[in-house]
Amino acid sequence: MEHHTAQALVVLTLVTIGAATATADATTLPSLLQLAGITSGTLTAAGTTKTKFNGIVALEGTDYKFALTSNFEMTSLGPALLWFLNTAFGAKKCKANGDTAGNNLVPVLWHTVLAATGGGTSLFLILILISPSLTMECEGTNIVITGDELFNAEPLGKEVTTITAVTGKCTGNTPAFTNYLNDADTSTAAALKSETGGLKSATCLEVEGTQCYAASGMGVEVMES
Repeated sequence: MEHHTAQALVVLTLVTIGAATATADATTLPSLLQLAGITSGTLTAAGTTKTKFNGIVALEGTDYKFALTSNFEMTSLGPALLWFLNTAFGAKKCKANGDTAGNNLVPVLWHTVLAATGGGTSLFLILILISPSLTMECEGTNIVITGDELFNAEPLGKEVTTITAVTGKCTGNTPAFTNYLNDADTSTAAALKSETGGLKSATCLEVEGTQCYAASGMGVEVMES
């Protein structure tokens, strides 16, 4: 696990540089603010609930661990790791390239964003971008997943030691949260895609229940810039 994590963080560092040049300045997006004397940290959530990828094929698993890294002065997309355990396609165990059977360690990018419609003043979203892609190898069946998805999170504008988030439930291949405001204050759609054997489909990631992100034992605050 440590070997894969080190590799993924190196990849994420390079990808983040590319993403920052490909997107507009993110300083207008809501950001995590550090307390006095705190310069970096990680938001970590873990659980044993069901996880699903609804798409070209249905992938299901149990157990997850998500780690979102921030310098708490984020002006561009930050690195994160999503770890899905016990993932399977029917009776076939799935793994990310280089992982052991059932394990999928996914390097992604992330940032906090505002919902385009609905919700209240306490509502913000965590934008997760798979970068550049995830290949799940399921004993002879390879599924490539690309794109991005939104997690509904809170609170906004309060100093807390934990942040809660949910993926919501998929409606078929459509996620619960589909639009967010980008840094130009324009509504933008988030969308995952999956492909296998030349066939493509819209895809939705669903994690059962609520994810509770602990902020490395320190207080954090999400504020609208």
